[in-house]
Amino acid sequence: MNGNGKMRNYKLLIADDESAIIESITNVLEKFNYEILAAPNGQKAYNIATKVLPDLIITDWEMPVLNGVELIRKLKNNESTKGIPIIMITGVMNTLDNLKIAFDAGATDFIDKPIVPVELVARTRSMLMLADYYKEAIKQKDWELTLQAKNMLTNTEFNSKLLSKLEILTKNHLEDNESAKKILNDIKFELNLKIKTQAWEDFENHFKSVHPLFMENLINNFPKLSSGEIKLCALLRLNLNSKEIASILFQNPQSIDIARYRLRKKMDLNRDDNLNSFLLSI
Repeated sequence: MNGNGKMRNYKLLIADDESAIIESITNVLEKFNYEILAAPNGQKAYNIATKVLPDLIITDWEMPVLNGVELIRKLKNNESTKGIPIIMITGVMNTLDNLKIAFDAGATDFIDKPIVPVELVARTRSMLMLADYYKEAIKQKDWELTLQAKNMLTNTEFNSKLLSKLEILTKNHLEDNESAKKILNDIKFELNLKIKTQAWEDFENHFKSVHPLFMENLINNFPKLSSGEIKLCALLRLNLNSKEIASILFQNPQSIDIARYRLRKKMDLNRDDNLNSFLLSI
């Protein structure tokens, strides 16, 4: 259900190398107006999942190219797909040890073959409710992150004005008072340090708690990124504009635009590729 009380059009991805299984699952679930996508192996399922971001994945265990467990591990290591609930189905790998392997990999639920339609419908509905809950939780956390970033912007602007006033005070009134001048210089130094380090550290810790894989995957995929570029990527992921990012990072908007261009080059993005959307997939 969406916020208006209407039924959502959920997307379901079914991965199985047996077309008959895909057909039987589709026949059970299509009456609920779900959009059904299919893949004959784990690798194709992964490719579809990262592109389409389905609400639920139902996967067989034993498949060619990439089996179900390998698929799940790969999906859970991708920032954009890690929250998608996954139902593992199998007719053979159903011992307690197998269950542990599947759940340790990141499976959310487990169904034995032959599939019982009533059980499939119930598990599917349950997992879609979980998917909705997860998405709302992430939206709330991203909203909190954006709010924190904008609070950093407000505090930065206030502190910068305060620093300017201290500069004027030092220059116009305390030029001959070395003791007072030193105290004010110490205050300016501490204030500058707090503006540039502590606020960002607080934001970064919060960001990592919401998106624990993002910076790790970013660095693994693009090890030559500078610390400034990593900060830029985090802020771009929140859809902040160049002016907002410039104020937070103590740069001018033109510098941010140049940094974005260089970032695209480092990431080998085409002209039509959206940088923000790309960062959301990492």
